[in-house]
Amino acid sequence: MAKKEKNILNDIMQYCARSEHCTQDVVIKLKSWEVEEEEIDGILEQLREENFLDDARYAKAYVNDKWKLDHWGKKKIRNKLFLKNIDDTLIQPPLDAIDEEEYKTELAIQLSRKEKELEGEEKNKIVSRLYNFGVSRGFEEVLIMKWLQARRKM
Repeated sequence: MAKKEKNILNDIMQYCARSEHCTQDVVIKLKSWEVEEEEIDGILEQLREENFLDDARYAKAYVNDKWKLDHWGKKKIRNKLFLKNIDDTLIQPPLDAIDEEEYKTELAIQLSRKEKELEGEEKNKIVSRLYNFGVSRGFEEVLIMKWLQARRKM
């Protein structure tokens, strides 16, 4: 392995060691370093062999971070991972690991907070804005509608 190639490999290993990255992130980084296309596949293979790169591990970490830290819904998380070319078979298991009751509770908390911000607006506008807010956070439309219907009965 030439010195230049060895430096690139060491640099990309350090990049991967600092935080989880998916294959797409690594490819983009290598291309920004002007690494030749034919070298990239070999580098990716070596990163996987040495456990620096694992899209399943990345998906699990991403789901955990976006759920626990940012309180995103499953749809938004799935879409963002899809945009990073993560296979759905790697996305679904960590999404399934999210506790369903905790998930519904988080949706209720977020919608309740938003509802307080909207006090004073007309009722139809509030319902519409709450629905749009829930969707923008990545929660399923069915769960949002159930929450809104339960609020109407109160």
